[in-house]
Amino acid sequence: MGDTFWRVLGAIVLDALAFIVWNVGTRPPLRLLGDILAGLHRPRIVLVGVASAVVGMLFAISATVLLVPAIAEPTRDLTLAELVTFLVALGVELLIGDDVRALAGITPKR
Repeated sequence: MGDTFWRVLGAIVLDALAFIVWNVGTRPPLRLLGDILAGLHRPRIVLVGVASAVVGMLFAISATVLLVPAIAEPTRDLTLAELVTFLVALGVELLIGDDVRALAGITPKR
């Protein structure tokens, strides 16, 4: 049971890191869309966006790989477990995302 706890906790942390890198949890959807459209005309912004998408996906995929052995019947329960870890991770991102981005030096300009 201890192994399962650490796997689920690790999956939540990795999913939270994905959300922190993506920076989608703290921005309203219309502002996110506006930022994407404004950045399409600046190659550096596009490159940073693509790199953020790739790094975030690596975190999310790693979370799933870490979570699979903790699920008794992955074919039946993986979707629900992923949903729960994503929702908890979104809450974690909301609580500490801005602070982590500031510590990492990737705070977006507001």
